Amino acid sequence: MTFASTDVNVLVYKYMVEAGFMHTSYTFANESQVTKAFPDMSSVPPNALIRFVQKGMQYTEMEANLKEDRHAVDEDYQLVAAADAIMNDAKDLRELVQTQRADKQEDSDDQEDRRDSSERGTPTVRVQPAEQKPAKGLRRGRGRGVPPQSHSPARQSQLDQPHPAQPASDRHMPEHKQAATHADNQTPGNAAALRDMPNGHSQHAQPAAWPLNALKPVFPPQITVLDTHSRETRVCSWCPTAAVLASGLGDPEALLWSGDAGCSDTQMPTVLAHSGGEADKSSVVECMDWQSDGTMLATGSMDGWIRVWNKSGQLLQTLKGHGSAVTCLKFSRHTNLLLSGSFDKAAIVWQADTGVQMQRITAHTGSVCCVAWKDDHQFATASADHVIHLHAGDQACTATLKGDATDLTQLTWSPNGDHLVSCCEGGTLLVWSPSQQTLLHTLTDHTADVHAMAWSPATVPGRQHTLATASQDQTVRLWDLVSGTCQHKISLASKVRSVDFHPSGHLLVSGCDDGEICLWSIPDGNKLYSSTLSGGIASAAWNSSGDTVAAACRNKLVHLIFMELQ
Repeated sequence: MTFASTDVNVLVYKYMVEAGFMHTSYTFANESQVTKAFPDMSSVPPNALIRFVQKGMQYTEMEANLKEDRHAVDEDYQLVAAADAIMNDAKDLRELVQTQRADKQEDSDDQEDRRDSSERGTPTVRVQPAEQKPAKGLRRGRGRGVPPQSHSPARQSQLDQPHPAQPASDRHMPEHKQAATHADNQTPGNAAALRDMPNGHSQHAQPAAWPLNALKPVFPPQITVLDTHSRETRVCSWCPTAAVLASGLGDPEALLWSGDAGCSDTQMPTVLAHSGGEADKSSVVECMDWQSDGTMLATGSMDGWIRVWNKSGQLLQTLKGHGSAVTCLKFSRHTNLLLSGSFDKAAIVWQADTGVQMQRITAHTGSVCCVAWKDDHQFATASADHVIHLHAGDQACTATLKGDATDLTQLTWSPNGDHLVSCCEGGTLLVWSPSQQTLLHTLTDHTADVHAMAWSPATVPGRQHTLATASQDQTVRLWDLVSGTCQHKISLASKVRSVDFHPSGHLLVSGCDDGEICLWSIPDGNKLYSSTLSGGIASAAWNSSGDTVAAACRNKLVHLIFMELQ
């Protein structure tokens, strides 16, 4: 079989188009002339490049598992991580597989010795050889000029630690600007770095490390009250990478605040004025979202316009494409792509930094009420027509999900993209498997509308599928979406409007109609802190460094609660 560079170009171009890299694919097609060399791109099956790469990875894995006599090892086959296959040649991979087999055999011998020892009633001591073997799963690759088994000083100090992690009582949360260092063989007792956080927080945010044991607040917290000067405040949203807080909704203006510890309660916010001023109800802000690296904030308003700002409050772009109010908008996880929905029944994908309209979706027969990104090119849209459409890149609708006959109010993907959760009027949650296009669970424990949903950070071991929901039925529930069961129920005295996980995943904040804001320990559900703020709480959120909670109240005040945690 011959495989020319033209064939590679065809696969790469097809992948770029499927992934939604429109500008890149256009440039690539012009430079490579791939469409002239192969004009019938429609004959190339979907995901062709992915299939070729997967088969190549499988071949590499099988090659690494061959014995010296080139015979396969069915009974002791070792899986190879994709990163190891990319960074290592065949010889290094074979050595890695042999190391894994030796470690596995050693563990098996340990278990057998312990079993024999327990039967004899005598302790067993195993003597380790003097030669050090690489840690299990440690990459030996030479990629990027790194010699085999080389480590940074910080990483080497972790590998050389002979003692277990110190007790929970001796640990303290590090400064939020301290980077987390991890060994590949890190155990569950070590700290975990923040990568993909709920509410738009992402790997672009300032790295931080948290102890795996439960955090506790040091009392009393400092509370700063910010006066919005009679502006409606139904939501507060933190910049993922800076101590900047955006507040607004229900008013023709949004506000930017400094959220630094010790900030003054008399500070004047930066006003993001939307055209028309206070008297113009058509410019009322309906939705907002931060880009994951914190460089842009998008706001959508009743006049159908989307405005893109930087974190200093400077207007960067004004996007006009909707014929009616913008109801929802969301940045993709790691790009400048912005997805918006409107009463005009359309959803639009924008290049937010340039204002270019990349894609217009008109598949719905009702107003688009919710949008959600799975990653940087796959997304979902939900509408008043009770239908969810799935999209990939610039393709037409790839799948349609239809469950409950009531209006959809919220839509969210799990951090790993395995589940899509839609919320219906009345509080019913529908858990979907988009890959299988099937409804996995219908959760009806809530007896009233759900106002907020938040995912546990993906870095928390064992809780990658934990979802928290806040409802008018005066409860917060924590769900395991794999089993479709409610793990915990927290009862409160009034309707719960907001819920958000701490970046570590060990704390949960809730805000209620009666002004009570509570801090809960996860997973035991114990209340660690409670305070009643003036005015019902409409929104509560942790900042990315995990030391401040912002609460937007219906009396047009914003509270900043600065907490020292240990």
